Amino acid sequence: MKEIFSLSHPVVQHLVKLKKSKEYRVQEKSLLLEGKNCIFDVTKKHKAKRIFITKEMHLPTECQAEEVIVVSKAIIEKISAVKTPDDIVAELFMPKEATLSSQNNIVALDGIQDPGNLGTIMRTALALGWEGIFLIEPCCDPFNDKALRAAKGATFDIAIQHGSWADFGTLVAKNGYTVLVADLQGSLPGAFIKEKKRALILGNEAHGVRAPNELAYQKVTLAMNKEVESLNVAIAGAILMYTLTQRESS
Repeated sequence: MKEIFSLSHPVVQHLVKLKKSKEYRVQEKSLLLEGKNCIFDVTKKHKAKRIFITKEMHLPTECQAEEVIVVSKAIIEKISAVKTPDDIVAELFMPKEATLSSQNNIVALDGIQDPGNLGTIMRTALALGWEGIFLIEPCCDPFNDKALRAAKGATFDIAIQHGSWADFGTLVAKNGYTVLVADLQGSLPGAFIKEKKRALILGNEAHGVRAPNELAYQKVTLAMNKEVESLNVAIAGAILMYTLTQRESS
């Protein structure tokens, strides 16, 4: 295996730029993934460009990579975005942009800014059988370190499409989605359980969903104690996604 121990090595500089810059990630079509267990799980299904490990780290034989490089702990610490990193970091190919025309249940995120919320929603959507994520710009980058950590690998297994409100409107019109907007003034979601194709829109943490007037949609909400004004968008989204996918058991 190749070894790198210099903090000024060009590969190390490349990795630091991947960590810090969305534009550079898009240019290179690469991202950095951290977390030993997450890397092990993801690279068993998706081949990494490169995996960087210290001499103390044991890499399972099932993990796939074009190249495995031994580095120092100092290099891991330099390229890591966490205070106490594991002795492993992976550079992976950025997932290809998807077109959500064949999925039955999708989640649209309107200007979500917190990467932890974004990653959690993606992981929850995958777990509950929702098949795609439509990111309505401006939305935080699903490939930054915080979003990737929160998603815990879901980023590589769920379809992701970026676009504008106009792009989203075209998608739902062509594919016959029932569009549901999470809103405090909405109806309970039970009425929409039997719909075959649904697009659930979750809104910005501060402003909610800002759907254009020409978009046809229904508002849905949760029955909550009146003492509680609202829920975190990732929690509310999880409950709505779970409720709306109980068609088989109803």
